[in-house]
Amino acid sequence: MFKLVLSNPEKQLKNGFEKCREMHPKVSINGAIGNYHVIGNENKYNVKLFKNERGQKIAECCCKANENGMFCYHIAAAVLAHTGIMRQRQAA
Repeated sequence: MFKLVLSNPEKQLKNGFEKCREMHPKVSINGAIGNYHVIGNENKYNVKLFKNERGQKIAECCCKANENGMFCYHIAAAVLAHTGIMRQRQAA
């Protein structure tokens, strides 16, 4: 999987967020928060969101777009789900 640094997710994932609105991918946690399964176009993709040793936000996806260095809609979907989960945890 290719690692992408999320320095400005809203700008970097703009096209991915727009495609999420069209595709309505299904996102589920894959074992732990930060690891997600994203189902889109009948395929399941593994997405991992984490911070590296320098504190940079990193996103990985196993799809072809991500392997070509693009921010895919699978990452966008996982970021949206992750943000929602983290906000719920903070509110609790």
